[in-house]
Amino acid sequence: MAYDNLCKYLAETYPAAFVRWLARHYPELPHDMEAAEVEVLKTELPVEPVRADFVTFIRAAGFLLHIEFHLDPTSDPPLAFRMLDYWVRLFRRYRTPARQVVLLLKSTPAAQEMPGTFTAGMTHHSFHVLRLWEVDATELLDDEALLPLAVLGKAASDEALLRETAARVERMTDASQRANVSACAQVLAGLRFDRTLIRALFREEAMRESVIYQEIIERGLAQGVERGLAQGSHLEAIRLARTLLERRFGPLPESIAAQVALLSREQAENLAVETLNFDSLDAVRTWLALRPTTSEVTENPDKPS
Repeated sequence: MAYDNLCKYLAETYPAAFVRWLARHYPELPHDMEAAEVEVLKTELPVEPVRADFVTFIRAAGFLLHIEFHLDPTSDPPLAFRMLDYWVRLFRRYRTPARQVVLLLKSTPAAQEMPGTFTAGMTHHSFHVLRLWEVDATELLDDEALLPLAVLGKAASDEALLRETAARVERMTDASQRANVSACAQVLAGLRFDRTLIRALFREEAMRESVIYQEIIERGLAQGVERGLAQGSHLEAIRLARTLLERRFGPLPESIAAQVALLSREQAENLAVETLNFDSLDAVRTWLALRPTTSEVTENPDKPS
């Protein structure tokens, strides 16, 4: 799952909510912004194509807010250098200093050590680093737009936090917004909680009802299909098909996994492409039943290459 794409959706859909929340941590940001006062900018920057996860222009305050979402900040070149690069490009285009926040989603060694500065010679650039697991979850539970992030916040009891998040999502009155927020919360909860618990607390149909979830999945599947098919491997095609099915439906029953393992390369590629059209595992079973399998694959797809 493209967690950064999901967070980008939340930030671009509810920019004022993000600004108000971040202002609680960084006083230089405006505190009482309304949605009409916030403009989400196109994030393609000039010169070489560099994409920031989220850039918004606060017209009333006259500055840019650049938010980067990361599951793991490890990168080459280092993220700290890229933040300087983004700042320069933004300033070149808008002639306005940008406030920058790196929002880290999960505690990893790299995330724990992520610096808030870049220094080289006489050049020194600073930006904010906000570790979501250190943020009190209650401040995220207070705003419907931020509910999906709450599942990664700090709480006395992890399970109680997930239950409270699910309960607040269920109380949302707008059906479309509830489906989207629920889907986002379930996906992000997967970074921290067992999927069985997530399914027990959230309505399963929310995933199917959520337009944004389907868009994110479609984008991710398209990228996955392109990468997998380009590798040209029979085993890779089977691995890809299984991975995409598991992204959509969770762990596969042994009967389905066994059938997928016996598909030809072409069949596995077709299955990967068809994944978005399935609305249930029964549909997958029907698709598999209509296609004779082959025992061409003599190696276990789960076995490391």
